Amino acid sequence: MPTTLCLLRHARATGQGPDAALVPEGEEYVRGLGRRLAATGFAPARAYCSPYRRARETARIVLAEVAPGMTAVQLPELTPDHDAGDTLDVLRALELPAARVLLVSHLPLLGLLAQNLTNEVVAFSPGMLAEIEMNAAWDAGRIARIHGPDGAAG
Repeated sequence: MPTTLCLLRHARATGQGPDAALVPEGEEYVRGLGRRLAATGFAPARAYCSPYRRARETARIVLAEVAPGMTAVQLPELTPDHDAGDTLDVLRALELPAARVLLVSHLPLLGLLAQNLTNEVVAFSPGMLAEIEMNAAWDAGRIARIHGPDGAAG
């Protein structure tokens, strides 16, 4: 199995600042997403999140369903306006396993990461997850699956 970056946009929140919390509907949505992912056998080997509250909460809720006991490591490089190239350099330096790696972050960063890796535009809605299978050189990837807000996996 190649390294698969699982890019998850945080769920709906009370605002855009670093301390904005998830709204109750956002919490319920990501809890349901976690249950749907767990039912498919989705289990990340590692998890990372932005230090912003809404991303930390999203990661905690999803991980409780798919990998109980796992905690997401906070990476400052996953904040919304961080440079996508720098973020990829940090991820490469982490020597990620050939397995699923969950990254919980924000727009515009997630869209830029997906586009840089796949040359495709991915319109991330709140709570959407895109699985990108990386090539061996870690310079490109392909979209393997998208788990959208309607509960469908494409």
